[in-house]
Formats: sequence, C-alpha cells, structure tokens
Amino acid sequence: MPLGTPVDGKQTETEQQLFCFNIAPVVVIPPRGVHNITGAQVYLSCEVTRSPEGTQVLEDLPGDHINIAVQVRGGPSDHEATAWILISPLRKDDEGVYQCHSANAVGEALSYGTVTVIDLSTPTFPAADDRM
Repeated sequence: MPLGTPVDGKQTETEQQLFCFNIAPVVVIPPRGVHNITGAQVYLSCEVTRSPEGTQVLEDLPGDHINIAVQVRGGPSDHEATAWILISPLRKDDEGVYQCHSANAVGEALSYGTVTVIDLSTPTFPAADDRM
C-alpha cells in the first residue's frame, strides 16, 4: 500500500492538505472570443487548476456593468474552479477584452477572451464597389 494511503482508502482533510502539492495556477480551458448583436446575450467561461487554493476571477477589464453577472464554483475536478460571465442584454459598450485571472501563493495565470458586438441600431451599407 502506498505511503499515506489509509486502510479504508480515504484520506482525512488534514492528510489531503499534507499531500497537496504547491503549484501555480494553470488555465485549463481559456475563455473563447464571442460575438453577437446588441440586445442578445453572450457568455464566457474559463477553468483553472490551482493548488493551494487561490482566487479566480473572470472579469471585464474596464469598469462594472449592471447587465453582467459573474459566477465562480469549485470543480469539475479537485483543485479546479470554473468561472462564467453572462452579459445580457448585450450593449455596444460591453465590447472588449475580458480576463480570466487565477492567483495563489505560488504564482498566477491569465487568459483573455474578446467580446465583439454588432450594433443593429446603426445601419451598415455595402461600399460602392461591393457586389452582391
């Protein structure tokens, strides 16, 4: 039987902490770039591993908006966390770069996703030399 494995196969919380390695966070699934029209909704998500536990934030870089919700939860695996950001309704002002950031005592990880918004309130016409 490997060292540190109890007879019943289960580790106590203290044993789990003792055998936990200290590693810097790693972005396992980065946020992907998304695009949609004004009035619709988009979401970004990211997943990180981290040990010891740290912080993880998926955030809009410039400011705070009432139409943006952020949720972070542990999992899907041990020492992992998943964050979502929902933007609804989507406005032209929401266009930009969003950041997934995780940090602990050992290091940090960053990843970025871009939101592109097509504003339907501004009509666009083909250029004179465009053909259908």
